[in-house]
Amino acid sequence: MDVVVPLVVFLAFVTLVLTAPRFDAFRGRRRSAELAGELTERHDFRPRPEFTASRLPVAGPPFHYGAAQRLTDQRGGVLDGLPLTVAGYSCRYNGETHVYGLAVLSLPSPVDRVEVRHERPFHSVLVTEPVPEGRVTSGETDFDARYRSYAADPEQARRVLSAPRVRELAAAPQPFSWRVDGTDLLLWRSGGWDSADALLGCVRAVTSVLRPVDA
Repeated sequence: MDVVVPLVVFLAFVTLVLTAPRFDAFRGRRRSAELAGELTERHDFRPRPEFTASRLPVAGPPFHYGAAQRLTDQRGGVLDGLPLTVAGYSCRYNGETHVYGLAVLSLPSPVDRVEVRHERPFHSVLVTEPVPEGRVTSGETDFDARYRSYAADPEQARRVLSAPRVRELAAAPQPFSWRVDGTDLLLWRSGGWDSADALLGCVRAVTSVLRPVDA
């Protein structure tokens, strides 16, 4: 009996370790499908199957690793007059499926590159973490502790990451990462967003901080 109990505990632990990644992938896919349904029913989004992986702004996370990269649950709509596409994204690495939520917004005019990361991009012995040039800080201690920010133009960084605008980002419904380069604004979040309102609130937080100073 003294041997059996530790063995059972050990086997349960091994089972948990082996099944946890599969459960995370299942939960991410279910969340993506539920989000797509909510966008369709409540926000007048429509299926957009033509938006495939080849249409993604692929320079940078979370597209820097993995095989079998694919999009699911693509939905297109309009948010505050701007075209928005939302999708689930998955890839395979080392036998595991990794799932993300994506949102791609088309901006009316180009913006120099800015990237704000909430979570460290996936990396491993064989996958180098992509680190952009132009590391910047906002001066807001709490924000800088939670996010890593990069910008091609230091002057633009001072405007976008000013104290009031950083507080707007921090007050978004859920933490997330985003990158803008030209007219493409990409948001991503590991596992996806909990609801359509949370996703749209995050998109609005970024478009707000990107607005011109006199807007």
